[in-house]
Amino acid sequence: MIKIIKKKIKLGIFFLMFIIIAPALVLYANGDIFGSGWSLLKTGGIYINSAPINSEVYINSKLKDNTSFFERDLLIKNLKSDLYDITVKKEGYNTWSKKINVLDNLVSDANVFMLPKKIEVRDIPKDNFIDSKKGTTTVKIKESNEEYNYILSLFSDDVLLKNQKIASSSFSNKNLGTEKLPIMDGKIGLWRDETKVFVSWYGKTESAPKYFCNKGICVKTIQIFNFKTEPIKIDFLPGYEGVIVVASKDEVFAMQIEDNSQKEAQTIYKGENLDFRIVNGVIYVKDNDTVGEVLL
Repeated sequence: MIKIIKKKIKLGIFFLMFIIIAPALVLYANGDIFGSGWSLLKTGGIYINSAPINSEVYINSKLKDNTSFFERDLLIKNLKSDLYDITVKKEGYNTWSKKINVLDNLVSDANVFMLPKKIEVRDIPKDNFIDSKKGTTTVKIKESNEEYNYILSLFSDDVLLKNQKIASSSFSNKNLGTEKLPIMDGKIGLWRDETKVFVSWYGKTESAPKYFCNKGICVKTIQIFNFKTEPIKIDFLPGYEGVIVVASKDEVFAMQIEDNSQKEAQTIYKGENLDFRIVNGVIYVKDNDTVGEVLL
């Protein structure tokens, strides 16, 4: 009889604990936490995506978490409604920063874009030297490099890429796009107006990429940046969503499309009298008479 009573008491305690804990777990899952004096606080979160492996994620200058080989994306939960300074760092990479507004019961996106500080470029020589045997002697014979000649021809002003059987978003070598005739990547258009660079969405508003939207309000056109001098060439960076590549006289660099006052240009190549072409997803740079393939 006593055993039965003890069993009933235990069951009663477990049931009471379930009644107390279960609502708290539901509230926690919904982004609610308890503040001082057991007051209920609404919370939100930030989703860190596309950060390089082994990156450090800082919130308001304090280390919050690290990405790994298995978790390049991170969801940081239970953040009170506020404006947070998010910074992502990795040794050997450019640092990414952005101020992100967290709202109750909502998860804000942090679309991270970080290139290595040192990017390798494969030099494409103008001539090849081939060993040739003459009797017992081996001599080097110089031959014109066909790859060099082909890549160099792409930088000619009078060559239209659309007339060649190669994939590129540019329709001509000197194309900088216009509002009426932008450089297209799917339904996204890119163009330059003097020192300003713009991007437009030509699809349905409800299906626009997130960087066209802010707090649920989406726009068709955004200004990416206002440069000090007019860019020589612009295009979409292959392999990266929402990123463009720009050439100035002495630098080729990448920049995110999204509205971020803290975004900075990330250098791809530095030199003199620079230009670039994108062919089949590969970036070729021209530095005076030198050409090379960017290995991203």
